[in-house]
Amino acid sequence: MSLRKVRLSSVKYTRKVLQIIVVSLLGVLLLASLSAYAQKVTLNVLGVQDPWFFALEEVIPEFEKMTGIKVNLEGLAWDALQARLTTSFITKEKGIDVISVDDCRLAQFAENTWIIPLTSYIERDKQSVKMNEFVPEVIYSSCTWRGDIYTLPVATYSQFVMYRTDLLQKAGLQFPPTEPADWWTWDKYMEYVKKIDQLGDDIYGTVIVGAQPVPIVHMYTGLEVNKGVRWFKHFPEAPWDFTPTVNTEKSINTLKYYKELYKYSPPESINYLWFDAGTAFAKKNIGIYYWWSPYGYLIRHAGYMVEEPSPIVGKFGVALMPYEPGEPRIYSLGAHGLGIPQYSANKEEAWKFIMWATSKETQKAMALTHLHAFNDFAREPLFQDPELIKYYPWLPTQLYTVKQANGKVSRPHMALYPSLEGFYGLQLNLALAGHKTPEQAMADAQSQFELILKQNYYLPYKGLSYDDTLDKTIALIKKLSP
Repeated sequence: MSLRKVRLSSVKYTRKVLQIIVVSLLGVLLLASLSAYAQKVTLNVLGVQDPWFFALEEVIPEFEKMTGIKVNLEGLAWDALQARLTTSFITKEKGIDVISVDDCRLAQFAENTWIIPLTSYIERDKQSVKMNEFVPEVIYSSCTWRGDIYTLPVATYSQFVMYRTDLLQKAGLQFPPTEPADWWTWDKYMEYVKKIDQLGDDIYGTVIVGAQPVPIVHMYTGLEVNKGVRWFKHFPEAPWDFTPTVNTEKSINTLKYYKELYKYSPPESINYLWFDAGTAFAKKNIGIYYWWSPYGYLIRHAGYMVEEPSPIVGKFGVALMPYEPGEPRIYSLGAHGLGIPQYSANKEEAWKFIMWATSKETQKAMALTHLHAFNDFAREPLFQDPELIKYYPWLPTQLYTVKQANGKVSRPHMALYPSLEGFYGLQLNLALAGHKTPEQAMADAQSQFELILKQNYYLPYKGLSYDDTLDKTIALIKKLSP
């Protein structure tokens, strides 16, 4: 070999070595850069201070350890959260990455493009998301708008009955059923309330939520949807017709029934918020009431999310809601879903957090935190988990209530719902207080509904309808499943 060829070979070899060194260096620098980036990313997560918030707070360190992403979890009261979110959307604030969306606000947020659809993210990561584990009624009721999925459920609330076993036994009453039974009607429920109320001056038959505008609507609609009352002529199936139907004989009779329940409740319950009714049941001698499913575990504590057990531990049971003969057995459903604001600067990291927080593994870990104060599941396998049933024995009954729920009917998810809810809650409260008759209250609610719907071009409705059915959501879930 000539000296010239040796030199050329040597040069080529040196260049190859240099190339390997440079590529290796670039790889190291890239990994270092990505690691540094992960360390620098902080997700700002904004949520309501419902029980799921505190359970999630306990397990977030595991997410931070797994991903290197820092999470700043901030909790607010319901009203404060809605005000904060609305302001952030209007000002196009980039500092909020994940938000909890109350399901009845989903249409408003989606219509205004305040949050982004998650459908494409789910499709891309379907192996991790496992959409087929979710109860379809939850996704339909709480997470979809016009055929897209905008949130994944971090907490799902159905409604059921809670009762004092000792007081029912004292009154000689059969325990309410945990499976559908023809005898368990709303008339029978009222019989129970009246008989328990007669046990003594310090004993109340039931307890209601009366504070307006929002809390009373949450409890009242659980009754009204069961009795066949609907807000609109035709919604959510197409064609949409938002002609109000709240001033009907069914509606008036339902309000009369609710007002009668108040007669056998603590007088101050006309001002009760959500948690007040649960706290009252946990501390007072109250026979039976229906409410959101989280109260199955909340009433085991002497106060909201405190360690001290309540006096009724071991003395209460959980049962199905009564039904109205001749009407479909439909339950109310509420949920908080996690969504990504349009103006988040960290959408991929936000999506990673949502996948983790709503996963079966994380939800189970939340349920097993030290207070055992979270079982608001949306994934069916969790309702059947023996370890979880040990702490939450009513999970099989709760699963039935979730599968019978239709949140889009009980509290109609359309963009104007929050405004209509405010009008409705006021009229319900006035009727409860005796300032208006049920007939007057429902007539005024109807007039107020018509006014705001006309002002916003929903009456008559000439916009684009969407045939929003459970079957469509089931087909979408199948498409997005592994």
